[in-house]
Amino acid sequence: MKSLTLITQTLLLTAALALVGCGAISPGSDNKSGAAGASGAIAIKRYSMHGKVLSLDAGNKKARIDAGPIGDWMPTAMTMNYLVKDDAEFAKLSAGQTIDATVFVQGGDDSWIGEIKPSK
Repeated sequence: MKSLTLITQTLLLTAALALVGCGAISPGSDNKSGAAGASGAIAIKRYSMHGKVLSLDAGNKKARIDAGPIGDWMPTAMTMNYLVKDDAEFAKLSAGQTIDATVFVQGGDDSWIGEIKPSK
């Protein structure tokens, strides 16, 4: 009977530790903020971008940018439209400007730029 109680306690402790571990955030990763835990949140990856603003679509808060490679997310240079979620960040942009920014990627299809600054 004593060994059955010990086995039960060990199993409960193991299950509790496994559940706690699911919500842990791995330190030391520069490309991710957040973690997929028990809440089901999707990690946001961050990539540095350098590019030239070709045009702006204020109605949709999008900037058409000719950018160089963007980490392992976009390994070749490409021109595309980027969503700028924050109004203050969008206001920093003007056509013809060369910028450095951060591309945020959440899941496979959700991406936007922020942390925009003029390139030096």
